[in-house]
Amino acid sequence: MKAPQIQTAIPKRRYQLGDFGITVLGEIESGDGNQYHYLFAMVQDGQSDPCLYVSAIKVGGDAYTLHLSAPNMERDLDTSPAWRDLDHFCEQGISIAQQILGLKDEFPHRLM
Repeated sequence: MKAPQIQTAIPKRRYQLGDFGITVLGEIESGDGNQYHYLFAMVQDGQSDPCLYVSAIKVGGDAYTLHLSAPNMERDLDTSPAWRDLDHFCEQGISIAQQILGLKDEFPHRLM
């Protein structure tokens, strides 16, 4: 799994989803050449490294690519201006995490 190289960022949202903590970052400065608008990082309780990332990466104009990084899975999912909206991005990130990790029965609890 390719982890984003974040230099600075501001936490925008936090969630708990079953045994996983989720942090959504914004105002991101990265060292890997990507222009991240938002980054969704999911960490299993008791672990220190994220097991899943979903990012909104600016690709030009008003377009943002929704990108998934998970073990054995690295892909662009969609390109749209919609990924600029924090609420929409968070909802999609949670939905993706629920599908990939089999957490459909878990309800996300917003902490921040």
